[in-house]
Amino acid sequence: MDKTLTWCGINLEWAYSDLLGYIRYKVACPHQAKDILHDAFIRFTVSGSANRDIEPHAYIRSIAKHLIVDAYHANQRFVSLDADAGLQHAWLNEPTLSVEHLNDIKQRLEVIQHILEQLPPRCRQVFWMYRVEGYTHSEIAAKLGISKNMVERHVMRAILDLSSARALIAAD
Repeated sequence: MDKTLTWCGINLEWAYSDLLGYIRYKVACPHQAKDILHDAFIRFTVSGSANRDIEPHAYIRSIAKHLIVDAYHANQRFVSLDADAGLQHAWLNEPTLSVEHLNDIKQRLEVIQHILEQLPPRCRQVFWMYRVEGYTHSEIAAKLGISKNMVERHVMRAILDLSSARALIAAD
């Protein structure tokens, strides 16, 4: 019996060991690396690209590479105030993830994917543009020809739906 946990064709053990290790090596901060990996999962989920289904590992790796570059550019605008440089290398001693932990991650990702799929198309599009692509409310309103107030409503609805799912997951 194959014990490999997959989600949307992605081997989660590979994602949380090899891919996360690669991201950690590039950004040198374990917290930022996990944020990048989770943002990659969100972009992968919302993406409608044909490459997503053909080569899911290559596709999510390319998403992660783009996010690493974006993080680098964002970090260039700030001065690092790390009080403890030892924190950056704490991930080297981190234990591997258990099958139970990977299964939990898979279930959480499936809940998030389901919620994003249930959003109305315009709401999902606005949330994508705001959260993933980084557009401001004003820019989204101008691009989509809707009011800024409507953009705020769409973003708020998506956040509330995701927050309610977070509460459900935490209750389990």
